[in-house]
Order: sequence, then C-alpha cells, then structure tokens
Amino acid sequence: MRILHTADWHIGAKTDDLDRFEEQKQALKQVIEISKRYMVDMVVIAGDIYDNIVPSAEDEELFYRTVVELSRNGDCAVVAIAGNHDDPKRLSNANVFADKFGIYLVGYIDEISIDKSRTDTNIYATNCGTGFIEFHTQKGEDCVVALLPFPSFYRYKTVKKQNENIQDKIAEWLNAGTSHFRDDTINLTVAHLTSYAVDMDPDEFLTYTTLSSTYGYVDQKIFHNKAHYTALGHIHHTLTVNKEKNIFYSGSLINQFFSVNNDVPTNVIIADIDKTGVQNIIKIPLDVKLLKKFTANSVAEAHKILNENPENLVKIVIENVDNTDEDIDNTEYTPYITMSDVKALRKQHPNLVTLSVITNQAKSSTNVASKKNLTNGEIFDNFVKHKTGSLPEPKVKELFLSLMSEGLYEAD
Repeated sequence: MRILHTADWHIGAKTDDLDRFEEQKQALKQVIEISKRYMVDMVVIAGDIYDNIVPSAEDEELFYRTVVELSRNGDCAVVAIAGNHDDPKRLSNANVFADKFGIYLVGYIDEISIDKSRTDTNIYATNCGTGFIEFHTQKGEDCVVALLPFPSFYRYKTVKKQNENIQDKIAEWLNAGTSHFRDDTINLTVAHLTSYAVDMDPDEFLTYTTLSSTYGYVDQKIFHNKAHYTALGHIHHTLTVNKEKNIFYSGSLINQFFSVNNDVPTNVIIADIDKTGVQNIIKIPLDVKLLKKFTANSVAEAHKILNENPENLVKIVIENVDNTDEDIDNTEYTPYITMSDVKALRKQHPNLVTLSVITNQAKSSTNVASKKNLTNGEIFDNFVKHKTGSLPEPKVKELFLSLMSEGLYEAD
C-alpha cells in the first residue's frame, strides 16, 4: 500500500500582507500530479487545511476541487483531519457527500461515519468507530487509520479535572483509534499536535518556554508501537520525530513565515507500507517560493539583494544611520531613506514582501527595534539572546511558534 502524507496547507494564508492563494493553488496542483504519478492508494492530510476558522468561499472551493481530484473517483482514499486552524464541525459536515467519493473529513474522533455503498474502487472503507477508519484494498490489504484531530478539552467536549495532565488525556484520546490496530493490518496514525524530535532533549525546550504544557505538546512515547507510520501535522518544516518508528512531519504546503527557516523547498512524503512495516520512504520537494531575510546598509545594497533573488520572496531590514555632521566623512554613512526610495524598491522588485528601516537614533535610544514592527519569531530571538547570549536553536523556535499559534485559536 502506498500513502502520500501532507499537512498544513493553510489555504487563504498571507505572508505579512502578501496574498499567497495563487501559489497555494499551484502547489496543490503539484500534489495532485505527484499522487497520480506515484499511483498512491491513500492521501493523508494531517490538519490545518485552512488558515482561518471561517474560510472564504474561494478557499473552500480550492480545497474541495483538490480532494476530489486526489480521490481519482474513489480509487485513492483521501483522509483529512482538522487542525487548530480548522473548524472541526464545518470540516466534517461535508461528509454528507464527501465519503461517497472516498474522501473522509474528520473533525471529531467520536463522530466518524463512512459510506459503505461502494466496494468497486481500488480502496474503500469497511469499518469505523471512535477515532478510526478501516480500509480494504482490491489487492487484499487491510489498513486501520487512527485519527486524532487537534486535541483540546474544549474541542473534545471534555471537562478538565483538577490536576489532569493534558498529555495523559491526549494518549487516552489517541488510544481510542490505535486500540484497533492488529498484527494482520497496515496501521497508520494521523494526528495534529506538537512533538519533539528524537534528537531533542525536552528539557532543552523547557529552558526557553513554559508553553509546553499547553494543548498539543506531547512526548513521542504516546504513539502506539504497532503504528507502522505516524503522519503528523502542525510543524511547518519536514521533520523526522523518530526514524526507527517512522514518525514524521511532512511540513507545510508552502513556505509561509519569515520568522522561521523557510529557505528550503517544502515536501510531501510517500511511503510504501505492508503489514510487516514501512518498505520505502521518499520525500518529494515541491516547486515553491523560498522566503529569505537580509540586512542591508543602504538602498543600493537592497537593490542588489533583490536582483540576486528574483525567484524568492524577500524581507529586508535596512539599518540606516542619522544625518549628523560627525558621520559625513564616514564611508559607511547612509542618508535617510526617502519615500521615493521605498517606492522605487517596491516598483522594481515584486519579490520584496517586507521592508523595515532601523535608524541609528532609534537603536541608540532603545537598543532594540520596536516590538510592534517585529514578528513573534523575532521577539523570541531577542528574548533568548538577552537571556542566554545566543540565538535559539531552530527546532526550539519552531516549537515555540507552533505553540503560539495554537494559543491564538484555543481556550480551555
């Protein structure tokens, strides 16, 4: 059996003020083409389909058209779960018609239903219950998929008991599906949450933030040992949580934020699996724009940077000095940047997304740029550097930003 793992499409997202819809549409066409080229039996989408709880009609149309094409009229099962950016009820309501195409949209673990009317396709659902769907293929393979949409007490309609541990509760919710794994089935877990990589000490993360106790942050040990492959969503870059146990984040559809490392292509993951385990895994890069950040000392240098990166989306910070007499003879002196300079940069370089100017006067009076002009990632960088003298590890920063994101959308 062959699966394609993808996640974090965030349809409707912007990068700063730049609309990325057309880029997302082109990236999804690539996902469709890859799924057809490799003739995958199942596509799993591990949450955060949309960027907004209430997506636009245009965003929903793109999603539905995409999953219908992915399904190949039912020959490829499409299984999608709700992430923290998705409305679970709105997503699962579409099952009124979606599962007749072999498309299964899961918002809540206790409201999973299937259509059993079709058995003439390459793969079809045969059983379901709280937290799982079982499939059968024409090749005679059986597959159990354990499903965990973004977990919180609020979403799972559970009252939190005093001193109840969220990680223990997530393990309990996950077990509702994984308890159906068998030795004679291909066993998959699909979840939207935050877990740390096998080579990261959890204490390393705890030294930077106390947010690890919030929704969705779990130790990888909660994942069932009988799972042949665990498809995760929520972290925006391709990440191996545990290679031996085949626990992976596929990463996002497109590079979205300047505040994390987004200067490499995004990926989908294809895995060949039988009931003895994973036989082969490949990561296939998507042709998407890269996001790059630069610091310049002049308008001329900014033009040079933009000319050298025509295919990338660029953020530039120009560190500008004041026009004082003592600086006139300094060869590194840069005069004030005028509105004409800014207009010229934007007109000549459509790849310029964000331009910031930091004056020497502002730096000397505050020593740091105003927080209102900084992203969450840049604020975190400044905080960690102030506390430790060095910038945070990229993995730690990614975890922090993902937890910040879920905090914006969830409340206990």
